[in-house]
Amino acid sequence: MLKTRWVCVMLMLAAVQSVPAAPAEWGQLIARRESLYNTIFVYQQGSVVTLRFGRRAAVPIQSQVDLNNLREHQLEYTELAFCGLLYVPEPNSILVLGLGGGVIPRELRYYYPEAVIDVVEIDEAILPLAKQYFAFAEDEKMKVFIDDGRMFIKKQLRGPRPPQYDLIILDAFNGDYIPFHLMTREFLEEVRRVLSPRGVVAANVFFDNQLFDAEWATFLAVFGRCEVFLGRFSGNAILLSGGSQVQMPSAEELLERARQLPEQRKFAFSLPAVAQCIMPDLKPDSQALVLTDDRAPVDWLRQQRRGD
Repeated sequence: MLKTRWVCVMLMLAAVQSVPAAPAEWGQLIARRESLYNTIFVYQQGSVVTLRFGRRAAVPIQSQVDLNNLREHQLEYTELAFCGLLYVPEPNSILVLGLGGGVIPRELRYYYPEAVIDVVEIDEAILPLAKQYFAFAEDEKMKVFIDDGRMFIKKQLRGPRPPQYDLIILDAFNGDYIPFHLMTREFLEEVRRVLSPRGVVAANVFFDNQLFDAEWATFLAVFGRCEVFLGRFSGNAILLSGGSQVQMPSAEELLERARQLPEQRKFAFSLPAVAQCIMPDLKPDSQALVLTDDRAPVDWLRQQRRGD
């Protein structure tokens, strides 16, 4: 009997220890799901809800929203992701790889109610959580497809008339970083085939390691040109490339576009501040490797700090 009680106590302790200690500002754990891909945690502090994947404390926040003020971006990268609108101010069709709490597609739907938005999320456990806790909702023009992002694009390319998206946002993260098969030259070549000639693709990445240089070099190898927008308050960056008809304006022209757009769409955040995050003089490491399906040393590169 004593042995049985001891086993029960140990199991209870293990269960408690399996829940990561959350910073106080995240508040109370209100939902936890074990999915095929992740352990998913949802926290709430007042009206602010936070989404995280995995148990490790170092894993970044995936999504965060203030339910009392949905227009206010809680995380810098979701604002940076709107930099694509500086190049394509009126996208008719949008593809977002990665749902999370649904902040990016939800806000795109708010500002562009006439656009068709396809969202791809590999983890079927995420969608009900986004709807229940993060104020995300599908409608007749915004649909979520439960699929691997790369497989979704492959399926589109096999159809008789593959779509041509004006704006593609790559924001597919597992608990730690982007799955390697969504960073390679072969994948980006498939992305380019579903990008309209006037469209742009924007990828959310981190810039403090050598993997950033490799991702940048891979974008350059596929698209020929790639702009970089660096976050001011986070380690996030956006890599942005355009279709064959996209003209890449100067930083000054970009800022002027940013000042004009809010008058038309009434953005609740500062698009000029996003435009000012562009780094036209920054260059990737000349020794950076292009990532391919058979050569993607992403884990090693993420551990190497950038020289500059």
